[in-house]
Amino acid sequence: MKITPLAILAAALLSPLSAQAACRLATAEVPVTMQGLRPLVAAKIDGQPVQLLLDSGAFGSSLTASFAAKAKLPPVTAKAIGSLVPTSANTLTTGVKGHATDTGLVIAPTFEFGGATFPNVKFLTIRDLDGGASGLLGQNLLHGSDDEYDFKAGVLRLVRPQDCETANLAYWAGPQTTYSVLPLQTAGRNNGGEHTLAMISINGQPMRAFFDTGAATSFITEHAAAKAGVKTSDAGVIPLGQGQGIDGDFKTWVATFASVKIGDEEIKNGKLAIGQSVANDFDVLIGADFFMAHHVYVANSQGKLYFTYAGGPVFRTAVPQAAAASPPKP
Repeated sequence: MKITPLAILAAALLSPLSAQAACRLATAEVPVTMQGLRPLVAAKIDGQPVQLLLDSGAFGSSLTASFAAKAKLPPVTAKAIGSLVPTSANTLTTGVKGHATDTGLVIAPTFEFGGATFPNVKFLTIRDLDGGASGLLGQNLLHGSDDEYDFKAGVLRLVRPQDCETANLAYWAGPQTTYSVLPLQTAGRNNGGEHTLAMISINGQPMRAFFDTGAATSFITEHAAAKAGVKTSDAGVIPLGQGQGIDGDFKTWVATFASVKIGDEEIKNGKLAIGQSVANDFDVLIGADFFMAHHVYVANSQGKLYFTYAGGPVFRTAVPQAAAASPPKP
């Protein structure tokens, strides 16, 4: 599926923001409704209003199989090898568990989002989601522009920067506000998609982190936690129950980590979930809990990620933070 974010920007009301004198940011604002830690955006599929989970961790956009069936969306067809008879097309996807899943494809005759309408848009099909969302809005849309996540203000901004190659794009940060900058990585692109990937540090160990608004809470994989010196069998590591991904449910625990450093921000003695995942393209998912506590600008145009701390817990788990846990330090 090919969606051009610049077409959305051209169709929507463009609001210039000033980052530097020579730099201009043309933006299209998309309202975001927080359902707990689930960011939802409104769209229309073939004229029918839907709520989609804003999922920067998904390489492509998708619809639930039940919604696709109810809306009678036609499947994408492809000719089988050695046959002239068309059959339903499919592809392999992976989720937080790291397991490959055979996924179908359907066509939406029209897709309306951000003030623009697109014809004959292809969507992956996935299992039903908790909370009533009809699908996911993924990186095939998001990666073509800069993306500003301002969840406390309830907005996603799709940004077209002009003459901003060397500008500081944390434009909202005042002179007394500390901001962090992380270089984005180009590795870890699976299934033909893009991810917001950056290196962070946990207990002094370098970790590959996906910044994933589709994950309600952040977590570290079981093998990455062991690399950081924390095993699920250790005393003080508490089982949390089951987490959910598009490729199935998985066991989770919660543990205290001496240091989680993201850019210039460090959380000391904080609790972070551990997930039973065999994924090999990431070590940590930085979820919607982090985005709720920060103002985040993903500058795909520069290969950088900017953020400022906006208040509140950085990581949220079912177990309350210990009183001794330190707030993030710039």
